[in-house]
Amino acid sequence: MLIIVLLIGSVSYGQVMQWSNPVKLKGAAIFSKVIGENTDGIYLLRYRNRFYSKNVILERYNHRLAFEFNETIDLNNARLVKIVLTQKGILLIQSKYNKENQSNQLSGQYYNFDFKPIGESKILAETTVKVYGDRGNYRIRVSDDQQNLSLLYTQKSTNNEFILFHKLFRVNSLEETGYRNYLFPINYNDFIIKDFLVNNKGEVSFLIKRLTRQKRKISSSSYSLYTLRDSTLNDYVLSDTTVFKSTKLFYDRQADKAKVLAFYGYENALGIDGMALFYKPDTSAVLNEIKSAFSPKFIEEANVKDRANGSISEGFEMVKVVPRSDGGFICVAEQKEIATEDDVILVNGIAQSTSKNIYNFNELLVLNYNASGAMDWHRVIKKNQTTINDGGYYSSAVVYVGSKFLQIIYNDQLRSSGEVVKYTIYNNGTIESAKLLKNELDYVAVIPIEAKQVSSNKVIIPTSKNRRFALLKIIYD
Repeated sequence: MLIIVLLIGSVSYGQVMQWSNPVKLKGAAIFSKVIGENTDGIYLLRYRNRFYSKNVILERYNHRLAFEFNETIDLNNARLVKIVLTQKGILLIQSKYNKENQSNQLSGQYYNFDFKPIGESKILAETTVKVYGDRGNYRIRVSDDQQNLSLLYTQKSTNNEFILFHKLFRVNSLEETGYRNYLFPINYNDFIIKDFLVNNKGEVSFLIKRLTRQKRKISSSSYSLYTLRDSTLNDYVLSDTTVFKSTKLFYDRQADKAKVLAFYGYENALGIDGMALFYKPDTSAVLNEIKSAFSPKFIEEANVKDRANGSISEGFEMVKVVPRSDGGFICVAEQKEIATEDDVILVNGIAQSTSKNIYNFNELLVLNYNASGAMDWHRVIKKNQTTINDGGYYSSAVVYVGSKFLQIIYNDQLRSSGEVVKYTIYNNGTIESAKLLKNELDYVAVIPIEAKQVSSNKVIIPTSKNRRFALLKIIYD
């Protein structure tokens, strides 16, 4: 069934929505994640828990979302670390405990688009086991052009210092093209890798957080951007005087480089007071910094009335950063928090303790900055998503990035059988809101965490439609 929706206003665009047939999921693999789309079809991963252990299921749909076939992949007590849709096939990377030498082995196996193995699996790395059940702290990133695969993992030295290992591979052949390891003279527990990425030239960027402790308590922290190219590792301190409340390492496709965006505040004070952008210019060995404080008017509109006085809530975290072609950027941030409530109840006169996790996903901020660091415009989207003991599975929002607008899609008022709402924010700041789906006949809830923008004009979203699984594909003009 095709539904065509046209928005009429100062700016108009068209979008087409396609649905798969609703199905009732059977077995333990009830969670679904969109892998991607190519000329052969649309690919999904089904799994039973967030650890991606035991068995996973690969599924293929045609471009009209009709189910074609699936295949169960037996992980043999391994843990799925990464799955990537490439031009060659589907690459599954898993970590498994090797009983013979008591180590963790990371291996990669290609499957064709009919889910049949291509050749033999290849061991990519091997590390010692730290504790029982450990499957390694492997992290993997693939470059934007899908030519480079970057592998990062860490170990403790005999002196409890931090050792960083990095390997670089060609994606299609899994041929190793680079290997380095570095010893940092700092306690292993005081060195945190927040994120990393690899660009099309094979240069790797790491966002690092260092902790300073006094009497076993964290007294301060600092951030650094490390860049690794060939055998040269450079360290750029972001700032040793600014307190960062939230950070995001993102990729600027036009510049083919990593940049860091950070919300900052003041030491021993609550709240976020401004935004800072960091990146390394090609012609300079010094890190460039653009810092911009929030205006009082913006703080008044964005404040969620918590304990932050004269600043916005610390609960805001960056969801997505979209670089502009002129050197500016658009940032989408979300205010969220997790609270735990403990209670004691009497059962047959015997006291028993209970606990529940409450997930709150609240306001969204859309912030548009120009290349000089000034805020061109901002928009505040007020939503209120509160759920209990579900991990926030149906909360947050899907963010679609187009050439002329962003679209934000989320479930409104989940507990009261709400509706799916969409906000469209154009490049000039114009904003429109409407119901994406009406629930007079069907109850639909989108699953933002499992959705994926598969091309410049398409996003695919797993949904719960009348308590059955269904895929929704939105195609934009």
